[in-house]
Amino acid sequence: MESLSIHIGEPDFIYMTQDCLAMQTDTSVGDLSPLGAVSVFHSAVATFFAPSNISGTCGMQCERIQSTPSWRGGAPCRDCAFIVEDDEKDGMSGMAVVRILLFFLVTYNRVEYPCALVEWFKRVGLDPITGMWVVRPDRTHGRWDKTVVHLDCFLHAAHLIPVYGNQKIPWEFVHSYSLDTFEAYYVNKYIDHHSYDTVF
Repeated sequence: MESLSIHIGEPDFIYMTQDCLAMQTDTSVGDLSPLGAVSVFHSAVATFFAPSNISGTCGMQCERIQSTPSWRGGAPCRDCAFIVEDDEKDGMSGMAVVRILLFFLVTYNRVEYPCALVEWFKRVGLDPITGMWVVRPDRTHGRWDKTVVHLDCFLHAAHLIPVYGNQKIPWEFVHSYSLDTFEAYYVNKYIDHHSYDTVF
């Protein structure tokens, strides 16, 4: 864990993982025994119910969410996804958007826990012109808020569009920096009908 924490440049990685496992095991961080082996993965498959597209058993769908340090030999690819915060609320009111920095599997007391290190976006509101929700990076003292979450919290992938504003984008701008550059983003509910039915 320590070498992985150094490799990804996240000094709080071990504590965040312990905090996630404490919630999963209903115990306190101080009472946790040492963590076991850790494996890193560059993608995960989300399986979700899509009532608008009945195919397979009762409309179940699958999609792959990426988080890789190099996409086809180029820049990193860190996908965004919806996380369910309150399943009693409809649409974005009960969800948050995160960017996945790392997929990993940690062993604790002989049980494997699939987890992800994520950066959080916070909801700003519903844009009346586009009909899309607007989110912005959730930062504390200038640093993007990060946590480790269990993969059971994920729903499916999310697509964000920058709120460009009135300024021109330089010709040399590299698209892989999009999620680190703009102050706010539209949650694109028009990317596919799954997102349209989910975000509304």
